Amino acid sequence: MQPSEVTLSGFPASASAEPLPVQSMAQLVAVLELQRHHPVISLRQALEQMGYVNAATLDRIQAEDAEYLRSQSGELVRRMLLTAEDLEHALARMAGIPEVDTVRFAVPPDAFQVLRVREARLNDVVPLGAAEDRFFIASYTPTDESLRRRLCELTGRSVSLVWASRAAIRSRLDLQESAGAAGAANARNLPPLSMPGYARGATGPATTGEADIELLVSQALIEIASGQEHEEAASAAESSGMVRMVKKMIDDALAQEASDIHIETNPGEQITLIRFRRDGDLEPYLHLPARLRSSLVSRIKIMSRLDIAERRRPQDGKINYADFGGPKLELRVAVMPTHDGLEDVVLRLLATTKPIPLAKLGLQPRDEDTFKRLSGHTFGLILAAGPTGSGKTTTLHSMLAEVNTGERKIWTAEDPIEITQPGLRQVQVNPKIGVTFAAAMRGFLRADPDIIMIGEIRDQETAKIAIEASLTGHLVLSTLHTNSASESVVRLLDLGMDPMNFADSLVGIVAQRLVRALCPHCAVPHRLGPGQFERLLAEYIERSSLSPAEGQRRLLAAAGVESPEQILVHTAAGCEKCSGKGYKGRMGIYEILENNPAIRELIQRHARPTELFEAAIASGMRSLRHDALEKLVQGKVDVKQARLSYI
Repeated sequence: MQPSEVTLSGFPASASAEPLPVQSMAQLVAVLELQRHHPVISLRQALEQMGYVNAATLDRIQAEDAEYLRSQSGELVRRMLLTAEDLEHALARMAGIPEVDTVRFAVPPDAFQVLRVREARLNDVVPLGAAEDRFFIASYTPTDESLRRRLCELTGRSVSLVWASRAAIRSRLDLQESAGAAGAANARNLPPLSMPGYARGATGPATTGEADIELLVSQALIEIASGQEHEEAASAAESSGMVRMVKKMIDDALAQEASDIHIETNPGEQITLIRFRRDGDLEPYLHLPARLRSSLVSRIKIMSRLDIAERRRPQDGKINYADFGGPKLELRVAVMPTHDGLEDVVLRLLATTKPIPLAKLGLQPRDEDTFKRLSGHTFGLILAAGPTGSGKTTTLHSMLAEVNTGERKIWTAEDPIEITQPGLRQVQVNPKIGVTFAAAMRGFLRADPDIIMIGEIRDQETAKIAIEASLTGHLVLSTLHTNSASESVVRLLDLGMDPMNFADSLVGIVAQRLVRALCPHCAVPHRLGPGQFERLLAEYIERSSLSPAEGQRRLLAAAGVESPEQILVHTAAGCEKCSGKGYKGRMGIYEILENNPAIRELIQRHARPTELFEAAIASGMRSLRHDALEKLVQGKVDVKQARLSYI
């Protein structure tokens, strides 16, 4: 299912979506709850949705007089384009009135005691029963206010009208009459209409096949409308609507390769928004009625073993999805209290995967060679730097895959373990029991390692042990949360590292970003206009000591052309392959600082980041800016995504 606002039962969002007939009072209540958030449509939209009048005819009528599709809608009947019943059906659709199948509706026994069959036949209606202080009656003219007032007088109740066809109303009344004295019981036992994804019955979902998310939403609403407490519903069997809805949500996120699920609650009757983060951007997945927000949050808390009753402070937990019948997947759960006693939830999907080969990381050929050269060292310190979610761990595992041979013992300490490789001895960090990165490092040094990978250097203790290990014949890989390679050096020195030891231990630093890659199927090429190459060149050499001639040489070489006039840049267009977005997947942007005598000397005297940067550029390093703009002229990214990596 593509991330979009789902079609709610009974209320289609487009012409291709037909409403599901309501078959029970519980479903009717659920549909009415959903209807509160459904957009109002015009009569024209209703007619087009229902296929009663084609667009060309409507255009012609509207051109004559727009009022024909408003107050004078009866003109459509006069012209014999619609029957009176069809018009009433369209007006009901326009007003957001639910549709029921009166023949199969599970009418309670007392409904025909409130409105007798004789009175119902005189008014061409079917009583459906009471809910939420209202008595519901089916009519083929549900917008008729005089009819509603008359039925209020007959029943002595507050009446709400819903739509049903005249034929279905009369068929149900015939059945009711023929049942005689046992009519109420017979009516109650009439089989309800089956819904797609559901077994025959008013509520229970089918055990075979996978229901759509919108059907599971309806099922959850039905459970709540039936009086089930949300905690009980959340811990019920897999046939529970809420349980299955949460599982479907996680399955959809995994299928769509989402990295995170965001559940955003709102006060009052406002909808709860669920969004997926895909390729770095948040995309809408589902709108939920307010009635479901508590049960949804409670269900996730139960799965992650958090305190359901606690709503005042943040909570963190994890879900082992395999324990709930899903694939091997770990979800990190963060519950944050918001205003009005509500809670937002963010779930990070941490699927165990295999390492990506270096050739598929999006590296330039020169950078791929540098990666192999760095990972070929037998001792020293290699760092991957960048913000959260920039692919640092993926990069380190790709480097490990290059050196993961039977002759080497490799230990890793990670939080969490996202990527697995045969031959690696991987340890899950757990600070609650004292298994920190520093503690794991001390343990590894007693376990005869050749290569050690530490998930992150967060403190002075871990940094000190990592440098000591790298100086005693071990290759150590780790990550830092810094913006650039040169800033990473200063960050470690600020943690109290000895400049002499650090300078000797450092092999290289990889700073990186992830940006959205252009869809190769629909990206549109453009030649640079007058003055555009000059501006691109100025941006390329900005904040570096590169000359314009050297910058031009690099850009032309990257593009594989001989003159600026031949350079092509691409823009996002959108097609079926990329769901109309113009982007498909993500692309790494890299900056690799390789240690050398000049860099080592600057580290030893605690030089500023700008000095380190200029020395690295002079040694041949491509900055994030350089790599991004070179990939721009190669048609891999557009201008917007390129600039996101360095601005």
